[in-house]
Amino acid sequence: MHRFPLQWLSAPVKALVIALSIAIAITMVVPAAEAALPSPAITAHAGLKEVGRGRLTWLGFGIYRASLWTPSGRYDGFIPGQTVALSLWYERKFSRQQLLGITQHEWERLKLGTPEQQRRWRAELERQWGDVRPGDNITTVTTVGGATRFYTQHRLLGEVTDPAFGPAFLAIWLDPRSAVADLRREILGDDA
Repeated sequence: MHRFPLQWLSAPVKALVIALSIAIAITMVVPAAEAALPSPAITAHAGLKEVGRGRLTWLGFGIYRASLWTPSGRYDGFIPGQTVALSLWYERKFSRQQLLGITQHEWERLKLGTPEQQRRWRAELERQWGDVRPGDNITTVTTVGGATRFYTQHRLLGEVTDPAFGPAFLAIWLDPRSAVADLRREILGDDA
């Protein structure tokens, strides 16, 4: 294989070539998953049907692929006791602290839960979540009993038993005021 000698390029062009190569490599990690549910979630919650899927990007760079799942394959608003799954396949890395900070910010912006509930919820997530890398999955599943479970592509991460948590967490993506409005339309299967 013949390689192009990078020493012939100026520093800015070399940096651009390297950045583009990394971006291409990162986006090649996830497409096989195509935002599908990971096997641990499928095993525990058989029969879920996809509502829609989409991809969150920022300045053209992929952040994650998302898909929404329900028993009927439709989402008509959150119904207590309904199983709803949101699966995120990451295309870039985030530290646990970044994920927690984004979540906390959205709860505050959307006025979801009381400050005390937000503190409890965040403490639960701190115990369960870790850093994510390209190709990692976190799937959130609200259950019939009201608990919310988190899965990776490998295993169950944990559970939050507060029945108010699931709707507040999923509202980050599903609320009409969501900061990711285009992605919301895609995962809700709204082509308009």
